[in-house]
Parts: sequence; C-alpha cells; structure tokens
Amino acid sequence: MTVAALGLVLFALRLAGPVAPAPVGFSLALEGQANLRVTLSGPAADLAPGPFRGSIALNGSPSEMPVAGTVTHAGGQWLLPVSVRFSDVPADWAERFRPDGFAYRLRSAGGGAPREWTGTRGWKDVELEGGRDALAGFLVLDDVSLTDVSLLSSEATAQLTVRNPFAFPLKLAATEYVLFADGREIGSGSARGLILHPAQKNVLRLPIDVDHGALLSAAGGALVSGGDVAVQLKGKLVVRLAGGDVVVPLALSGNLSDAS
Repeated sequence: MTVAALGLVLFALRLAGPVAPAPVGFSLALEGQANLRVTLSGPAADLAPGPFRGSIALNGSPSEMPVAGTVTHAGGQWLLPVSVRFSDVPADWAERFRPDGFAYRLRSAGGGAPREWTGTRGWKDVELEGGRDALAGFLVLDDVSLTDVSLLSSEATAQLTVRNPFAFPLKLAATEYVLFADGREIGSGSARGLILHPAQKNVLRLPIDVDHGALLSAAGGALVSGGDVAVQLKGKLVVRLAGGDVVVPLALSGNLSDAS
C-alpha cells in the first residue's frame, strides 16, 4: 500500500469512527454551607443546548451522582451548572481521593444516543469562585483564652468551630499553629487525632504554649488594663484520607482574653 493510499484509509477511518469529546472543565462555587454549584464545560460543538440528564463518577468509583440541568452556550463553550449537596457526596469518593487530581466519567442519559466523557484533571485546573475566602464560613476562630498565667510562663486555649458538611466523618491527622499578637509570634501548639463528626459544626479546643516574655512585649499594656488583645492564629489542619492528606491552611483573626 502506498503512503497516499494509507493516508486515505486513515482519513476514512477517522471520519467513520466516533470523535472523542474534549476534556470537561470544572468550576466550583459555594451556595451557603450545604450546597456546591459545579459548572461543567467544554467546546460548544461537543454538546447542544437544552436539558441534560446523566451521572458522574470520580476516580473509578462505582458510586455515581446524578447530573441534571440545562446546557447553555457562551464564548464558544457549553456550560452545565449543577447544584450538589455536600451530604450526597459518596464516602467512597473520599476514600479514593488523590492529592494531585482526579479522573472523571460523565455519562448522558435520556433522549438520544448515550454519550460518555472521560478524562483527568489536576486540582490546579479547577476554579473555585471566591478562592480561599469562600471557605471562611466553614472555619471560625471563636476565642483565644489565657488559661494559666505565672511570672515565667503562660498557657492559652484557642477555640475553633469547624463545619464538616459531608455525611461521613473526617479525621484530622495533625493540627499545627502559631499565635501572633501585634505581628509578633507569642506562642504555638499542635494536636493530633481529632475527629470532625459528619453534617455538623465541631468545636476544637487547641492548647497553646505561650512565650510569656513575647506576650508581655506585644500586649503587656492591654493585659494589665484587662482588655482583649487582637491576635492571629496561623498554621494548618491536615485531613487524613485513604488516598492522601488534604492540607487546610489556617489564617484566622480573633481576640485573646484572660480566662485564668
């Protein structure tokens, strides 16, 4: 077979065979603390406007979530916004979590020939509207209290409220943090093995070893007068999942009060 004939055969096969859909894009936006709006997207030529019904699975999980909405076209893309309840996310998806990204399988159902989109995405490719600020309602620094004050040392406790919106518990493998006042480090601490119970707010009480000298230098006047001291708690929560850890940064503001 000549090179020209081989080229014609390959071209004919390409026309006859199905064309694989382009990769699906993912954009996320919080809808309160119970729902997540996921907008799927791709080239407009891949999917016509109108009602869509199907399902999606991640990382090879047999557990699928329904996908239903209306496809629109804008800027050369098809767009499909879907509202997802955190409580409906399968626990098996969490077990299959991968820190670098995820594999997806999107299937259509209903009218017309069924279609399927498969591929992989890195977490860096997923857009979160509002960035890290959008997660502020899930993690709140309620209070930092001095629990023991002496001439040479001090101890404090930070109280955090952490909301777990999923229907399964999450384990905090590690929590590490540093306390600042007036831009100066005044203490630090860590905790291990905490559990975030499902579908509720969890109160965490985190111990802090305070550098007494640094505390007096940064906020001695306010402490003497009995006033509260503006502080920042910075660090990380490490959520332990079967496929890898998820690091949640801490950057919270609050007040230090004397509860001793």
